[in-house]
Amino acid sequence: MKNILKISALAAVLVASATFASADTIQLGSYATGAASLGNANTALSFTGFVAGANTGPATVFAPTNGAPASTYTLDPAGVWIAPIAGSTYVGSTPNSGPGASTVNPAFGYYTFSTTFAASGVYSGSISILADDTTAVYLNGVQIVPFGALGGNTKCADGTPNCTVLTSFSLSGLSLTGSNSLQFIVRQAGDGAVGLDPSGLDFSATLTAVPEPSTLLMLGTGLMGSAGALFRRMRS
Repeated sequence: MKNILKISALAAVLVASATFASADTIQLGSYATGAASLGNANTALSFTGFVAGANTGPATVFAPTNGAPASTYTLDPAGVWIAPIAGSTYVGSTPNSGPGASTVNPAFGYYTFSTTFAASGVYSGSISILADDTTAVYLNGVQIVPFGALGGNTKCADGTPNCTVLTSFSLSGLSLTGSNSLQFIVRQAGDGAVGLDPSGLDFSATLTAVPEPSTLLMLGTGLMGSAGALFRRMRS
């Protein structure tokens, strides 16, 4: 009888563990080289490449460029871009690439920024983005967010992601292993403003591990069945 009670107790624990298993959550966000991590789990964004491109027409599909990592800089939105996302900052390739009186217009083209974070398993979640003029996002080399359409481009892209509307994109079924790479290709296309043509990026992401309780549940229910069979055998 004691063995039956022990088996039943173990089975109940396993089933409860499967039911209430807590998921691992990772918070990511943008910050510049040498800045505090703001509590985020990723490395600082590095500037890792530039490809020159025309400032009109639809975006050409560029793969992320992977040069030697260079420093990035925290940018002030200066009332031109909307406020940065909580827990992150706008980042640029130079100290003066953001909006404001000291803006030095970055060359037209496509700027790649890269960061890494550690995670293993299957994850879902969302990523929120602000960018001037717009950005495409790649996770481990696979595009998860496309460029926004330029449209009139009076300040930044009309289509999201852009610098005036905080846009979130849902993510699901992300299979992650070890060190993972997030890359942002920021399109600098020009907006026609004399002496004020900034470029920058801000992002925040939350990734939650998808619980896999099936193994514990199967083991727990199996033990419950064994305990029941043993009890019936003892009674007979």
